[in-house]
Amino acid sequence: MRIIFAALVMVMLISTGCKKNTCNRVTIVSTGNPCAIWGIKKNNKIYPSDSIPAQFQQEGMEVCAKYQLYEDNLRLCPSPCCGGTRAIIISMSPVN
Repeated sequence: MRIIFAALVMVMLISTGCKKNTCNRVTIVSTGNPCAIWGIKKNNKIYPSDSIPAQFQQEGMEVCAKYQLYEDNLRLCPSPCCGGTRAIIISMSPVN
């Protein structure tokens, strides 16, 4: 029984480590005035970001991105420019 259990665990570990490399496609957008900050658009929602690399700061550019969303409750600045859900870019690459 232990051998069967160990074999099952090994199969599960191997299968989870062989995931296909997929692209999480987003569109680069400028949030416009008054904030003038770059962001990403996913599922018709825009998430401002301070960490988009300069080479990707082009309106309408589609890229593969790994990012994390967070709630920005700590910034002290005018309302439309701060607060809400923002994105931290972990990695970004051109769409192939």
